[in-house]
Amino acid sequence: MTEAQREQRELALGRSDGVCAVCGKPLNLGAPQYAHKIANTKTNRSKYGSFIIDHTLNGAMVCSLSCNQSMNIGFNRGAVLNLIADITLMEMRRFQNGM
Repeated sequence: MTEAQREQRELALGRSDGVCAVCGKPLNLGAPQYAHKIANTKTNRSKYGSFIIDHTLNGAMVCSLSCNQSMNIGFNRGAVLNLIADITLMEMRRFQNGM
């Protein structure tokens, strides 16, 4: 696991309050994992770029594989575009604030 991946997971875990982003069960009752909203695939990296795929807003902590699969928004074009807009706005604000 790279340092960037470790940071993604730490940030997602911090946002999760210890519960699954899909079903709300405590993460410690399952097999916690980091789920990408836009799947981490070669095709998606080519289409959206690593910046989007690796962004912290593109992931969340979930309790199981079934919840991980439920996080996938890749087939919902509107949801994908909304997430990309959120990521873009977050980074614009960060840039404007000199971070």
